[in-house]
Amino acid sequence: MAKSLSTGGTSRLLAMVTIVFWASGFVFTGVANNYYSPFTLAFLRMSAASVVLIIVGIIMRVGLPKLKDIPLFLTLGATGFSFYITALNKAMQTITAATAGIMTATVPIMAAVFSSLFLKEKLKPLQWIAVALEFIGIVILNWDNGEFSIVPGFWLMVVAAISFTAYNLLMRKATTKYSATQSTIYSIVASALLLSFVTPMAIREVTSAPLDGLAVVLYLGTFPSAFGFLLWTKAISLTKKLSNVTNFMFVTPLLAALLDIVVTGTISNTATVIGGIVVITGLILFNRFRKD
Repeated sequence: MAKSLSTGGTSRLLAMVTIVFWASGFVFTGVANNYYSPFTLAFLRMSAASVVLIIVGIIMRVGLPKLKDIPLFLTLGATGFSFYITALNKAMQTITAATAGIMTATVPIMAAVFSSLFLKEKLKPLQWIAVALEFIGIVILNWDNGEFSIVPGFWLMVVAAISFTAYNLLMRKATTKYSATQSTIYSIVASALLLSFVTPMAIREVTSAPLDGLAVVLYLGTFPSAFGFLLWTKAISLTKKLSNVTNFMFVTPLLAALLDIVVTGTISNTATVIGGIVVITGLILFNRFRKD
């Protein structure tokens, strides 16, 4: 039992660290959009992440995937990175970092439903109540002047969230054959290859961008992408229930809002504060009734 609790605690700790990286990723994606187009930014970010993880892979001697598993990693690269990151970049042209975090926070709801349907991971009734409470918090967070505000980026983030949910589910399959490190490296490198068709455009944009633009891309590739997804995959591989890890994504909007204040000076409104409190309450309740 002690070992099980230790593993569960480690999984949740890794998930929390990842969420901090990803929250900063939303903020700096907004900054990077000032320098690059959505596809170029996605390609540069994944390329930077690939370089970091290839170095990690060489040091750890992770080896290469089996030929028959390449389609799986191409799919993981597409759902978790190429498509998700590109959609995020495009969405953030019309939404804020906090709103992007809010939409990504719908992943736990989708993961809980899909896991229940396809992975037979049953949730307790009280956990479903907690999920409902968290969703209410998300609605409050996105409330603007007495109504739920919907902009073009909103729908892009919905699709991105579905894509990332698929990534989480598929990654469970990958980590039954490969380590978390291997799975992450293969998937991110695959995503960079899938996005390589924009190389000519990326070269033009990089040569015209200032050093600040390059620094932002390197940060996004190293921390939110390389280290962030590496830790996230490890957390998924350690948990008994996928929802116990993905549920931490509900904290992302709050962290993104706070970091947005520090980096860009954007101050969250009252709805963000109230909604954030509701989200955190739901998160605490969900984990209070989890079954390790």
